[in-house]
Amino acid sequence: MKIRLIYFFGFLVLLAAVILLAIFSFPDQKLHLIFCDVGQGDAILVVRGSTQALIDGGPDNKVLGCLAKHLPFWDKKLELVILTHPEPDHLTGLVSVAESYQIKQLVANSLVLESGAFEEFRQTIIKKKTPVFTPKAGDKIRISGLAFNVLFPKEKLGNEIVWHKPEGYRVLGLSSYTGNFNQTALVTELSFGKFQALLTGDIGAEEEAQIAPVPVEVLKVGHHGSKYSSSKEFLEKIKPALAVISVGAANRYGHPTPEVLGRLKELGIKVLRTDLDGEVEIISDGRSWEVR
Repeated sequence: MKIRLIYFFGFLVLLAAVILLAIFSFPDQKLHLIFCDVGQGDAILVVRGSTQALIDGGPDNKVLGCLAKHLPFWDKKLELVILTHPEPDHLTGLVSVAESYQIKQLVANSLVLESGAFEEFRQTIIKKKTPVFTPKAGDKIRISGLAFNVLFPKEKLGNEIVWHKPEGYRVLGLSSYTGNFNQTALVTELSFGKFQALLTGDIGAEEEAQIAPVPVEVLKVGHHGSKYSSSKEFLEKIKPALAVISVGAANRYGHPTPEVLGRLKELGIKVLRTDLDGEVEIISDGRSWEVR
């Protein structure tokens, strides 16, 4: 009888621990904008309540650690994934994400990159019958009180058939894109109440000049701090209080460049960077915001 009581009380203790863990793991209703530390690449997690969106996946599967840290352990669903462009430092981690999580909606250009990672990602999206939307400037994606306003590119790019047919590109009559993918990157303004963040992918100054000025609180610095992005004119128009640079330590590109850091300093913009500060998390209630 005593042994049975011990097992019973042990079960109650275990049940209480699980309940407490679930309570403390349950997210609040504030916006959590998380710039994951994935090295030389981009992976941005947006969380509000039980809704999660992921913009890009970084150069490897480190993004899975970021997701595990910020999502409840039982939640294996992402309401939205945005692929800004399919170069390896933005796409590769999404291969593992697509295999490990249910993606309710993928937003991406439909240009073909002839690479193993792109084909693996494409086939996973097709196998899981994930809905895909190819946007253009002016489109708005609303989810759980959040708005992703598409600012670039001006027109839809590519053919959405690439996300629906398992056959190879050439069988579909498509060819791989041979231009500069950085110049095709999706740019979105994330809006939650009075808080706005501009997520720029890898666009350069030429693409920045095509975007209507959008004053924001937070800027994701374009192309990891390349000198060809974040022009002074662009920074003066959007007037961010904080600039976040997703970048790897001692990378071979010299990112972020002295030119960009100089422009940000000259305009009095606070800078945080993942190579020095690690993961950056911004929290907002739609009125005020803070960096954790």
